[in-house]
Amino acid sequence: MAGDERLLRGSRVPALLSTFFERRAGGLSGPEGSAAGTVHTFALLSIVSTVGFAARFAASPDGLPAALIGLDTALVLAFAVALVAVARGHQLVGAVVYLAAATAGMVAMAGMYGWSAGHHLYLIAAAQLVFLMFTDRQRGWRWLFVAVSASGFLVAQLATPGVGAYASVEQAGATFAVNAVGTATLMFVLSVVAQHRAGAAQEEARRLAERAEYLANTDPLTGLANRRPVMARLEELAAADGHTYAVAIADLDRFKQLNDDFGHACGDRVLAALGERLRGQVRVTDQLGRWGGEEFIVVLADTSLADAAVMMERMRRIVGESPVACGDHTHRVTVSVGVSEGCADRASHRVVKRADDALYDAKLAGRDRIRTRPYDDAPTAPTPIIRRTR
Repeated sequence: MAGDERLLRGSRVPALLSTFFERRAGGLSGPEGSAAGTVHTFALLSIVSTVGFAARFAASPDGLPAALIGLDTALVLAFAVALVAVARGHQLVGAVVYLAAATAGMVAMAGMYGWSAGHHLYLIAAAQLVFLMFTDRQRGWRWLFVAVSASGFLVAQLATPGVGAYASVEQAGATFAVNAVGTATLMFVLSVVAQHRAGAAQEEARRLAERAEYLANTDPLTGLANRRPVMARLEELAAADGHTYAVAIADLDRFKQLNDDFGHACGDRVLAALGERLRGQVRVTDQLGRWGGEEFIVVLADTSLADAAVMMERMRRIVGESPVACGDHTHRVTVSVGVSEGCADRASHRVVKRADDALYDAKLAGRDRIRTRPYDDAPTAPTPIIRRTR
């Protein structure tokens, strides 16, 4: 229990960090919304840090150099443009403006304070940041700015003096330590957020796959299985040596008349209610599905014909006992059921045909009843198109 609590607390930290970087911006959602939120957050943080940096040096005895005033002003304006672009829903524009300004600013700082101050170390984090500011569809921009950041880092490291005109040897060591720690912390935070986003994306993909699988196997009206999983179960039982099974097909009596008299909306309500009642009468090992129209099918594993008939008789009685409400009126519904048995003959279509023939027998006998067809029943002629009165 304690381990689970620690794991839960540990998972909250990445979620909170990710939420901090994914605040809604510009009305965007999905991957673009996450990327826009990251641009928005970093633009705000960069404005605050740039103004704070300028204020710190402005309070020094020497004041703020004119070159640094110009650089800081340009950076703040560029970050503000990125904020405005994101606020208007232009995530890509905001990301490009922010990263271009940030890269140019770090290179300029290296030229003014020297590479030993370590301002350009933040360009290392940009290689991770591009994966949070651009979506998968914008992967070309990702790799472009990876190259830009790498080039900027090399220029700052190799083409600038060790100690620039606006720094001193004494200041360089302390400034480098601060920037190194800041870069390491930023890299850690960005890695945690990236990992959390990847996990969230995988979970969403899994959820969508499960949803698609559910929709592919489920009848939307009744919530029961459709033909696909039912046929799969039948094929499985027909191939299982040494096992017998039974199949029952239940058909709603006089359903066409109900639709004609009260409309299809009422017919759909009756079908949904019937599906719910049937669901409550099957075992966990049974496969219940909508066979089509007003027909339902039940596949009963390891069940004899006699036992299946008893189960279906109970189901038939329960269905007919309670009327179905439809608006300001109710309908007493009944079902006719045909039951047959099968075995491992790898011919599941035959047991379905026998169940369908048994259902026809139940209809001819007056509806609202059970009829059975055993495995050794003689093959019947093809079903006439006009044979069944619903």
